[in-house]
Amino acid sequence: MIGVGEVVFIFVIILLLFGPNKLPELARTVGGALGEFKTAQRAAEFDLSGFDELNRENAEKKKKEAAALNEKVVKMAKDAGISAEGKTADELLVLISAKMNEAPASASICPQESGNTSADVSVLESDESAKA
Repeated sequence: MIGVGEVVFIFVIILLLFGPNKLPELARTVGGALGEFKTAQRAAEFDLSGFDELNRENAEKKKKEAAALNEKVVKMAKDAGISAEGKTADELLVLISAKMNEAPASASICPQESGNTSADVSVLESDESAKA
């Protein structure tokens, strides 16, 4: 900490360097600079507090979106007959994907499902042989 004697010594040095006529002008300049610094500091603090508030709002919005997405994944898992208890959303998505990729025997493409009957297939075969 600066003592009284040190402050007096600094004041004397400043008085010798600048002279008694320049001292009031120097004091005004230093005071103005300090005022501008404090104004800028308050503005920066205000901007940062607004930035913090915006970050908080964005974080809350992301949490709500994540919760809604998680609920949808759990619902999809339940609809697919998968137990969602104790599993993360990522684990459930992997299980749902695996369940979707299981190809049941009835899902193979056959003429009846494509809209072609056996008669249609025989007509197509006869047309192809006639062209040859």
